[in-house]
Amino acid sequence: MNNQEQKQYEKFDWEEYERKRAIEKVQYEKISKEIQETQERSRQTLASLEVTFKNLDEAKAQARQTVENIDNFKKQFSDAMDKLLDSIGKSMSAMGIKSDEQNPKTAKEVTIEQAQKLITKNVLILCGAGLSYASGIPTFRGQDGYWTKGTDTYQCQKVLTKEFLISNPDLCWEWHKDFQKMLINKKPNAGHIAIANYKKKNPNTLIVSQNIDNVLTSILPQKQIKHGHYESIYEIHGNIKYMRCSKECTLKNNELATLYDMPDLTKNLKPKCPQCGENARPHILFFDESYTNENCRIQELQEKYDNYDTIIVVGTMLETGCAKSTVCKFIKKKATIIEINPEPIIELGNTYQIKGKSEEILPKLLK
Repeated sequence: MNNQEQKQYEKFDWEEYERKRAIEKVQYEKISKEIQETQERSRQTLASLEVTFKNLDEAKAQARQTVENIDNFKKQFSDAMDKLLDSIGKSMSAMGIKSDEQNPKTAKEVTIEQAQKLITKNVLILCGAGLSYASGIPTFRGQDGYWTKGTDTYQCQKVLTKEFLISNPDLCWEWHKDFQKMLINKKPNAGHIAIANYKKKNPNTLIVSQNIDNVLTSILPQKQIKHGHYESIYEIHGNIKYMRCSKECTLKNNELATLYDMPDLTKNLKPKCPQCGENARPHILFFDESYTNENCRIQELQEKYDNYDTIIVVGTMLETGCAKSTVCKFIKKKATIIEINPEPIIELGNTYQIKGKSEEILPKLLK
């Protein structure tokens, strides 16, 4: 950075930044709690109404109409909550990586050759859905964030929730079956291969992936810590290749979850836990779930951040909690940040942006 940029960077108001983050966090937690309480009260009320109407034989006609109204209310309420949570999420996403009047933009656009000179020995590579896009694998956002089954269209962010799995198990597993079929014959693209080759040459490289498609994982060194958990990569959102017990029958605190190979869902749409016989569930982080040590080694991952002074951010809009907080941590510790995106979004910190497609940039950057 030149002197002017350095001065701007040093003037960054971390105290104000932390204060804003604290206020936003309190607001987010308060609203989330209110939403959860409202949802629970609504569920209790709806359950009570449904039982009442079931027992009123003489009012069957009225009950049918009422139940229909309840279903409409459920849909309207669910849609409203989805929009509110999405709005909150976007508000949280915008904080910490975007510039404003108090924190002017410090990121600068560079060439691949310039970025190469910035890479240190200790590199963290944070991958998003954009990395797999060139392999023909759609993202779960924007135009790719919808799933059509029959005459109905669903938002993926709604289908991929634990609540939807419980209330609509058939549809949730149908989505996973379609996703599993879609992945057949999908091959690693040049971006995947570049990361894998770099990891082999530089074993200390820390790879963190938000993708569940198993494409990058399949070409990395395959040393397993436990079945489905790999030493070479932190899959913070899980992996579609595996499933686990929906009741977490083998779960122990601070021990990695027991995973099983996902069967061919065209032949077995509702797999069972091999251990206890209860329903299984996909080994992915649903949109309404939190990161845990047992499923993605989140604490272990975060403890490693201090050992890395360069982060390469590839193909992500940073709309998930772990990815966003990771980048904010690297901004705060003044590490080198290299962002690869058609439309870069990280505007603060010691950030260098390379505009373009990951499958074209990574092979040149990670030589």
